[in-house]
Amino acid sequence: MSTNQASGPARVVPNWESCIDCGACEVACKRTWDLPQESNRISVVRMAHGTDAEKQKPMQCYNCTEAPCVDVCPTDALRFREDGTVRVSGNRCIGCHYCGVACPFGAPQYPDASVPEADEMNPLGARGNGLMDKCTTCEPRQERDLEPACASECPTDALLFGTPDELSEELAKENRSTPFNDEAASVVFGDDADRVMPE
Repeated sequence: MSTNQASGPARVVPNWESCIDCGACEVACKRTWDLPQESNRISVVRMAHGTDAEKQKPMQCYNCTEAPCVDVCPTDALRFREDGTVRVSGNRCIGCHYCGVACPFGAPQYPDASVPEADEMNPLGARGNGLMDKCTTCEPRQERDLEPACASECPTDALLFGTPDELSEELAKENRSTPFNDEAASVVFGDDADRVMPE
């Protein structure tokens, strides 16, 4: 499934070379959204643990253009918004975890505690009780011309925020590295993958 967005939505992607595992992104997200301790809309995960290649990587929802979570959801709780971002409807989610299995990035979370809503009429996440919750790309902050909290408070610019065109320009700079191989990039960016990803 595709959003058919020519330039795609603005999204946060990691610049892995810059992450120092400080946890500022996790703290910023929890503070901004008043999340329960068990909810992690962004997490710094350790890759290749115990090897010379060990690194810490921030991971969260990338609002994929070809989102597998949307494809497998049996209740249409996950959907594309007009701007191309992916949202979950708490009143449709049944907590089946299909999206969690389908997502290659581990974005879906299923907190038991209540997750606050930014807008009760247009919920940005689930309502707890084991239902799916994920990164919302800080939509209310974007409406005030602010970056998502995680990207704004990262001290090393390890999180890049922008449209595919803006990300393409950023990723072309020296010392930039993302988690996306060709297959992952095609899931995240769809037809824009070749244009966004550096050679």
